[in-house]
Amino acid sequence: MISDEQPLDGSVREGMLSADLYAVYEVKHTAEALEQAWGDIFSELQSSGYEMDTKPLFERYAGEIVSSGACEISVPIRKA
Repeated sequence: MISDEQPLDGSVREGMLSADLYAVYEVKHTAEALEQAWGDIFSELQSSGYEMDTKPLFERYAGEIVSSGACEISVPIRKA
């Protein structure tokens, strides 16, 4: 989330997310942990009976999560 006053430099897209089902993974905020998580997410979804939906997926870096050295990966899902 960004404030209305936050200027965007073209490297970031702004939009609204609809209220859909997302799997949220909290991951240590390191290049290695993020790479590992992206490699594991899709097999974990399949084994849990879900698959990725066609909505946007995103990484979230916000407040308390970042200050604890983590971030979130949010993946849109639907029943397989």
